Amino acid sequence: MNFYKLIKLNHSIKNHRLKFLGIYLLHITKRRYLAVHFDPINACNLRCKMCYFTDKNYVKNLKGIFPENEIDYLGKSFFKRAIKLQIGCGTEPTLYKNVNEIIKTASKYKVPYISLTTNANLLTKETVKEWVVNGLSEITVSLHGVTKESYESMMTKGDFDKFINALKIITELKKTHPVVLRINYTFNEDNFEELASFYTVFNDYDIDILQIRPITKLGDTEYNNFSLEKVIPLYDNINKILIDESTKRNVKLLSHNPSQLNNRVSIDSVINKYIYCYISPTSLFRKDFKWNNDTYDSYAKRTLLKKDILKDMCSSKAELMKHTSDKLNYEIN
Repeated sequence: MNFYKLIKLNHSIKNHRLKFLGIYLLHITKRRYLAVHFDPINACNLRCKMCYFTDKNYVKNLKGIFPENEIDYLGKSFFKRAIKLQIGCGTEPTLYKNVNEIIKTASKYKVPYISLTTNANLLTKETVKEWVVNGLSEITVSLHGVTKESYESMMTKGDFDKFINALKIITELKKTHPVVLRINYTFNEDNFEELASFYTVFNDYDIDILQIRPITKLGDTEYNNFSLEKVIPLYDNINKILIDESTKRNVKLLSHNPSQLNNRVSIDSVINKYIYCYISPTSLFRKDFKWNNDTYDSYAKRTLLKKDILKDMCSSKAELMKHTSDKLNYEIN
């Protein structure tokens, strides 16, 4: 399944009523439309300066490991309705002992697209191959610096050489297995300009997708410069360099319209409440979901979710925009 074609199609539909109608029809016909985001462990091996793992007060309460014996229940409850499973969202999934069981369970419930996001410092050839053989569709690697110096400065405890080795492992594996390699680059005023040399540094690696996205406030983080004033004058030029170089290499570039950088609200963030499903050892979809009793379908029936979808479909755009959140729509180049 080409998940990114679906995203592009969604972005091309400007009428919010059509989007809600699509969700409603998928919902009542029991088709897949959920994007399940799953953090199996509340831990990370790095302390990236832009991440909430450098917020001491936040980390005090960020503990827990998802019980392995409940992975199949997760599959029955949510994977059956998932169009995508994202393993690793705000924590490091490779610290979880049985990532492979999550992937196998998602494959068992025929999730069309299974992705894993990682800082890549703990990846090995054996584990990556095992995941891909069992159904992993995509490996997304987080990156906050193009050079060794900026990488290890922004990604405290990170090892640039281990990162490069992980790219080598995945590139070699891609010769025999159909896995997508995606790089997610979070930029700020101190690491944006070096994106111009991204493909010079990473020319030897078989990258399929590059996403560049601006810093967002994730708490009382060590790095706390959220201004993009120095970025905006450079953005068009560097984005064009990336578009041109990505096109040459047949890489999908996911980037943002410059006008959105300081105005991030989007009506899609309202629609997202019906699609986005986050689960972790301490967070469960919605507060009124009854773990070990509900499935997504039984919960939707009990709470009359389809009526909420219809209500939003009939609401004006102006009314819906009152309930938007900070969410950027990226363009697929």
